[in-house]
Amino acid sequence: MKRLFTVSILLLFIGCASNTVNTKPPEPIEPTEYVVPTEPKGPVEPKESSEGAMSVNQVVEAACGQCQFGMTEKSGCDLAVRIDGKSYFVDGTNIHEHGDAHADDGFCEIIRSANVQGEIIEGRFKSESFILIK
Repeated sequence: MKRLFTVSILLLFIGCASNTVNTKPPEPIEPTEYVVPTEPKGPVEPKESSEGAMSVNQVVEAACGQCQFGMTEKSGCDLAVRIDGKSYFVDGTNIHEHGDAHADDGFCEIIRSANVQGEIIEGRFKSESFILIK
């Protein structure tokens, strides 16, 4: 009986020793999904610069200041943007650079959306970029 027990133990160790253990680290797995970066929710708040100007980089309402926003500082039709409920005339582009202002889809007839970058300086929006959204 003692011999049978010893033989059984030896066979057990030999069986365990014959299994190989993988000592290599696993291969890296390539991701199968592409994660799309998200844009911030809501408008990007204007930031005040050191000179008292407010930096803007967001989607805003754009239209004729006089016809759509009720601005009375100037006569005629001039491009304006509305940022956080306040209207500003635009410098750096004008109402005529974006089509016929009096067409059915013109700035004097409807309020459009535009992605803008620039600064608000002394109550005017100084445009560095003005892209209408279709």
